[in-house]
Amino acid sequence: MFTGIIKERGIVKSINNGILSVAVKDAGKNAYIGQSISINGVCLTVKKISYPVLFFDYTPATLSASALKYLKISENVNIEPALSVNSDISGHFVLGHADGIGRIAGKKRTGNSIIIGIKIIDSIDENIENYIICKGSISIDGISLTVNEIKNGIFFVSIIPFTYEETNLKFKTTGDYVNLESDIIERTVVNRLNDLTAGESDPVSARLIIKKESANNNRRGLTMKFLAENGFI
Repeated sequence: MFTGIIKERGIVKSINNGILSVAVKDAGKNAYIGQSISINGVCLTVKKISYPVLFFDYTPATLSASALKYLKISENVNIEPALSVNSDISGHFVLGHADGIGRIAGKKRTGNSIIIGIKIIDSIDENIENYIICKGSISIDGISLTVNEIKNGIFFVSIIPFTYEETNLKFKTTGDYVNLESDIIERTVVNRLNDLTAGESDPVSARLIIKKESANNNRRGLTMKFLAENGFI
């Protein structure tokens, strides 16, 4: 698990035959075989270390479902090692499981911020747009950001100067691809509500079902069954 707070940028050295190699700085000094590291928001496992280069395996499924397939040699990528028990959580919970690919629709500077518009072009879940809400969290190439606006199928995020300078967004241009991961909390809530209202075409009936379920949960308290049913264990 990650937080979407990028620690450094790496440089792609090679990507072929199921192996990605990336030149890093500080992340390489403490890296170890088997460690989970987020590369542009995709959780990968260190298989080999030849400092300053780290080597990672990737599967055809990972390549197909993410923007890793668009990586080029010498391209900048975002690096974040997995959370440890004493880590500071300054962003939001990011799993490193990209569930969509976006394409940058435009960039513009407004005041001291850079506004980036992104259009979803592919996803493993047809409902991904339902998980992206104004003022909700979104991971873009592993960066924890907040959705400011959604208009005509494009969502917009505002980037502060520090984030812009320290991540690969500085090098991204219109037409470039990025990995997207919607917020796990928003996904859980939406899917849970969909389960509760399945088959109910009447909004009033759907609300009554949700209210009844909520009351039932309150009466029986937090149980292991409830946690399992909702994907927490």
